[in-house]
Amino acid sequence: MPTGLRRVVAVVCATALASSPALLAPTTGAASGAATTTTAARAAMPHLVATLTKKTIRVKGPRSLRAGRVHLEVKGPGIVEFVTFKKGYDVDDFTADVNKFGAKNNMKALRRAITRSTIVGGLAGGGSGTIVFPRPGAYTPFSIGERGLVTGRTLVVRGPARSSSAPRTDGVVLAKGGPAWGGASGLPAEGRFLFKNKRSSGMPHFVVLQQVASGTTTDQVLDFLQSEEQGPPPSWLLPGELATGTLSPGRSMTVDYELPPGQYVVMCFFPDPDMGGMPHAMMGMLRMITLT
Repeated sequence: MPTGLRRVVAVVCATALASSPALLAPTTGAASGAATTTTAARAAMPHLVATLTKKTIRVKGPRSLRAGRVHLEVKGPGIVEFVTFKKGYDVDDFTADVNKFGAKNNMKALRRAITRSTIVGGLAGGGSGTIVFPRPGAYTPFSIGERGLVTGRTLVVRGPARSSSAPRTDGVVLAKGGPAWGGASGLPAEGRFLFKNKRSSGMPHFVVLQQVASGTTTDQVLDFLQSEEQGPPPSWLLPGELATGTLSPGRSMTVDYELPPGQYVVMCFFPDPDMGGMPHAMMGMLRMITLT
């Protein structure tokens, strides 16, 4: 049985900083052999391996890291993301605000975490792709699960920034204001997509791809998400699923994937402080796409 939309919503709404897709089970959409970055491309950009454990995140890679695009591989039972902070705000402040929001649904804490940090993306365990460290500074790996926030050693990224264009992709998944989705209506079942959060969206977003039966509508998914009734998962919910890390507005990343062909609903469960912490998907941030 897949993670299940109801479980996603329940965990998102009930635990610390429900914004993170690390609250999902690890994605079943593994990085594909065809989509993984080639040896030549990896040689042209740094390669990081982030391993999530119960207590910390270990990151292996070059000792000297310059700003720009890096290839990221994640291992472990969750999603690892990278965040940088504005002056006067640090990982301890971020952790405190995450916990305040999770424990007390504190909207001021959620707003502070959003406005004082920039999240540059991440991946689920078993996944690979690329993220961008946009400028020199300190970047901290973190993961949020049912047990709370886990962090790792902060990476010091130096300048000047490297020239680092994105690898070839098969399509774009675009987060827009509203909140709403744009981009490709179809993708190959195996490949690489560009996930971009438009600066004008004004909010962090992440991607959840959930396989559904052919002909399922966004209205059906929304009704299910908003339903308070407990029961078995709906018949249209199928096993294929994938989740990315979060992107702040104006950021982008690439995601390698391999999923069963079929119809998928694109969702974001980031909590909206303007709506009392309601996840974006429950506000209608849903879109159907087809993988062939």
